[in-house]
Amino acid sequence: MAEKEDQPIVVKRVKKGGHDAHGGSWKVAYADFMTAMMAFFLLMWILQTATEEQKAGIAQYFTSGSIMDSSTSGGESILTGGMESLETSPAIQAMPFAGFDGSNEFPVLSVQQERLIKKEKELFDRARIALEEAMRSDGALMELHDSMVISETKEGLQIQLIDQLNQPIFMSGSDVLTPNGARLTKLLARVLKQMPHTLAIEGHTDAVPFVGKDGFSNWELSSQRALAFRRVLIGLGVKDQQITRVVGKASTQPYLKNDPKAPQNRRISVTLLSLITDDDKEDK
Repeated sequence: MAEKEDQPIVVKRVKKGGHDAHGGSWKVAYADFMTAMMAFFLLMWILQTATEEQKAGIAQYFTSGSIMDSSTSGGESILTGGMESLETSPAIQAMPFAGFDGSNEFPVLSVQQERLIKKEKELFDRARIALEEAMRSDGALMELHDSMVISETKEGLQIQLIDQLNQPIFMSGSDVLTPNGARLTKLLARVLKQMPHTLAIEGHTDAVPFVGKDGFSNWELSSQRALAFRRVLIGLGVKDQQITRVVGKASTQPYLKNDPKAPQNRRISVTLLSLITDDDKEDK
């Protein structure tokens, strides 16, 4: 009996839950998978609802890492990628810039011509986005947001620097830019000199009579401002040969037609002339 009492007692314990050794790692993997799926469906939704300009901005971001690259850090490059010169293509010959003049008749275009039209539209969209993003990224420029108006015309992409109340582009009765006008012009030049298009500059005044020495009027003032603006752009790096037209129009084309004496009618207009035009083409 004594020997049996001295024998050791062995207790066998059965471990339940054979998967405990895996811990919670599967939860991390599952969470990563769900996050990736959510990001995927969110991207699909954005692409479905985004405008063409927003899509262009997204594409530019994934191409270069930023819509404006180095513009906010003092660099010169705002537009990158896809800047091959359009004017060298023979497909541009005798081809109108379809869709901007409001005409209901559109020419039959080749695949190459359609590609060039699309390419130019992308360049215009990129220029617009670069300017708008630069305005938003700079507090001083953001205050002048209403002073820059960008629109498409039958000639191409038009960018206007417009006087606002107490925020003029030029000194009163002068062709000298104000500090605000100089800031906007510097930003504009950084985009213009990277575009392959030629430029047309127009000076406009309001309808308030202006009479200076020797019959100096709004005609002379608008012309001098357009010429002065040309000189400033060239000084900022825009090539002289890129500017092909400089005119003064006085108050003949008011921005606010119902109020020709309003300050907004005093403005400088710069048009990126479409490369896909043919002024000499006869109607067929």
